Amino acid sequence: MNRKTISLNRSILFAVLVGLSLAPPGCTPSLIGENAAVYSMGKLHARVDRDMDSVYEATVAALEQLEITVSKHEKDIFAARILGKTADEQPITIRINPESETSTTISIYTGVLGNEMRARTIYEKIREILGPAGDG
Repeated sequence: MNRKTISLNRSILFAVLVGLSLAPPGCTPSLIGENAAVYSMGKLHARVDRDMDSVYEATVAALEQLEITVSKHEKDIFAARILGKTADEQPITIRINPESETSTTISIYTGVLGNEMRARTIYEKIREILGPAGDG
């Protein structure tokens, strides 16, 4: 190989590595256990062992108890989305997706860049309203 070929190969390899390092990872972290929450990329991701309808109702009630203004909420059998704002005008987006008849995933995004403390506060309030598993 000549120097031009080696230089071109290194340039291509460098471009691929830079591209891979800048590519966003998947939408949600994998391997979230039941009733566990993981904060990643500005969102809190959780799985709860309840049906989607129960989680949706608990989420709406949690936002009401936390005095978060709900501006929009949508739900069908495939997913639910709730949008709101805090008193200091920080946006809240919550997505709820069924995994099975008895398991649901929640994604909570708060603020412009994400706010873990607020997302965890909302999640804990949802868990409080849902109560212990089986009491639903």
